[in-house]
Amino acid sequence: MIYRAFIKWLISTVLCLTLAQRPADAKSRYNISFAQLDTCDSIDIDTSHGYAYKDFFMVHALDNNNIKDNERLHLKFYVLASMDAHILLSVTSHPRHLDRVYEIVIGAGGNTFSAIRTNMGMRRVSTNQDPQLLSIYEPTPIEIVQTKDGNLSVYIPGFKTEPLLHYLDNSALTINYISFSTFGTNSARWFYDCAFDGYSNEMEQEQRKQSFEDQLLSVLIYQAQNSSLPPNLTEIKFHFQMQSLAYDQPSALLQTRMQLVLHWTDPRLQWEPESYGQLKSFVHPQLQIWLPQILRICSAALDGFGDVLRNYEVRVFSNGNITVMASNLELRTWCVDTARNWPNERLDCDIQLGVEENGGHIELIYDHQQRPLAPNEHVNTPSGWTFIEIAVSHVENSTDMRYTSDGMIQTISGDVVIGFIIQRNSSFYKHVFVMPLIACQIFIVLSFVLRGYRRGALILIVLVLTAWGLMYITRHASPNYVPPLMRAYQHIMHISIYCYLLHIVLMWLERYPPRDKPNNYIIAIINSSVLRLVLGLRFSDATEYCDMQTQPWRQLSKMLNNLSFIVINICFIVLDVVQLSKA
Repeated sequence: MIYRAFIKWLISTVLCLTLAQRPADAKSRYNISFAQLDTCDSIDIDTSHGYAYKDFFMVHALDNNNIKDNERLHLKFYVLASMDAHILLSVTSHPRHLDRVYEIVIGAGGNTFSAIRTNMGMRRVSTNQDPQLLSIYEPTPIEIVQTKDGNLSVYIPGFKTEPLLHYLDNSALTINYISFSTFGTNSARWFYDCAFDGYSNEMEQEQRKQSFEDQLLSVLIYQAQNSSLPPNLTEIKFHFQMQSLAYDQPSALLQTRMQLVLHWTDPRLQWEPESYGQLKSFVHPQLQIWLPQILRICSAALDGFGDVLRNYEVRVFSNGNITVMASNLELRTWCVDTARNWPNERLDCDIQLGVEENGGHIELIYDHQQRPLAPNEHVNTPSGWTFIEIAVSHVENSTDMRYTSDGMIQTISGDVVIGFIIQRNSSFYKHVFVMPLIACQIFIVLSFVLRGYRRGALILIVLVLTAWGLMYITRHASPNYVPPLMRAYQHIMHISIYCYLLHIVLMWLERYPPRDKPNNYIIAIINSSVLRLVLGLRFSDATEYCDMQTQPWRQLSKMLNNLSFIVINICFIVLDVVQLSKA
C-alpha cells in the first residue's frame, strides 16, 4: 500500500512540475493543453502489478459519443507515459489468457513501434514503426474506431490523418469493456471522458459487488491486527500422519515425509456465519494472520535449522479455530549407527521441533485425540529399512538453550521430539550373502574327497565366490567398520587359499616326491598308530608297512590331507557359531 501511494505521489509530482514549467494553456505537439485535461477523468496505473489489467470500464453502447451510422465503437482518450501504453478491448471483464481480445499497444519496444494484438501479449495482426509517439511531459491523444463491418482503426489526432493501425476482423468482437495498463515499471496516467472534445460520457468504471469472501477477508485481516501474536496463546496442538520414511546409511541421513497439522485458537478471528453467506470456514491465499514459525533443531536441512512450513493451507473457522495443514512436509535428520552390527542395525532417530517464541512462551502439544499414530503397514519405506515404531515426547523442565532463526537464545522447554525406530531388513542380506558362505564351506569339504585338477578347480570356484561376496558387501555395508559377515568371508578366503596351497603340496609329494628319505622323526610320525587312528588311516600291517617304507612321502601327504580336513571342519564349526550367529 505504501509503494502504491508513493507511485501515485510521484506521478502527481511530475505532472505538477510540468504544469509549473509551462503555462496552463500551452499547447503540446498534438495541440492538447493541460488546462483542457482538467475537464477529464483520470486513472493512474499501479506499476507494482507489472503487465496486468486490473481496472475495467464498461463502454456505454447506447449513448457512446460521436458514433456514426456505420460505427460500432468510437472512443477517445489521452495518455502520459514514456513508453508501452496498453489498451485492452474485451467482451468480458475477466478475460483469460487465450481469449480473443483486441490489445492495442502504443510506443512498444522502448517507444519505437505500435501494434494491435488479438490475444494478450501475442498474435500481432497490425504494426506501425513510427517512433517516439509517447511522452511523459506531453499528452498523446488516442482515438479508436470500430466499424460494423469489422474494421478496427487506431488514430493519433494531430500526428497524421490516416490510421496509425488498422485491422479487419471478419468475426468482429462486440466490445463491452476497456482496460488500461503498461509494461514493467513504467508509469502511466490515462485521461478519459473529457468535456472539451465532446467525449464526456464514453465509459464508466465497473462497480463490482464485493462477495462474502472478500468482505470476510477484509474483516479478518483487520481483526488480525497486522498479523500480531494472539493474546494469551501458550500452546499449539499438532498431529501428523506418516507417508514415507527412508534412510541412507552412507550419509547417515533419515528423510521423512508426513502430513503435519497445527491448530490453535485466536478469539479475534471469530465471525457470525449468517452475516457472510453461512461461511463457517475460510481459506484464501491473501489471508494475513499470525502463523507460528516451527523450527527444526539438530536437523540435516541444507539451510540449517529454520521454519519448516513452506507449502501449506491455512483455514480459519468461525469460532476462531485456526488449522494449518502441510500435506507434503519433508524433514531430514542425522541418524548415526553406533552398534556396528551390519546387517542387524536397529536405529533410534529423533527430529526435534519447536516454536519460535517472538516474545512469548509457546509449547507444542501432541494431540492424541485427533488422529492416532500410523500403523506400520501404512508407512511407505522406499529403502532397505523397516519402520518399527514412532514415539512423541515433550521436552519439559529443561535448562538447555537453543538459537532461533534470528540468532536469539531461548529455552528448549516446550519443544517436542518425534522418535523413529527403524531396522534394516536383515533377512534379505542374510539370504544373499550367507548362502554363498555355506556353499563355499561345502565345496571346501568336498575338495578333500577329490584328487588332481578337479580338486584345484573346486577350490578356485570357492575363491571366486568369496571375492564376489566381498565385492558386493562393500557396496551395501558401512565402510566405517568391518561387519561380522565380512569377517566370515575373509576367513573363508584364507581357508580356501590354504587349501589351494595344500593341494599344490600334496600334488608335489604324490607325483614328484623328494629323492631323499625323510628323517627318522617323520618316519616315527608316519608309523604312530595313535596318530593314524585319530586321522582315520589304516594301521601299519605288513603290506602297509612295506608301502610306508618304500613311499614315505605319499603316506605323509595322506596324513597332511586328513589332518587339514579335521582342522578345517573345526574352523568351520567355530566360524558358524561365532561369526555367522552375529550376522
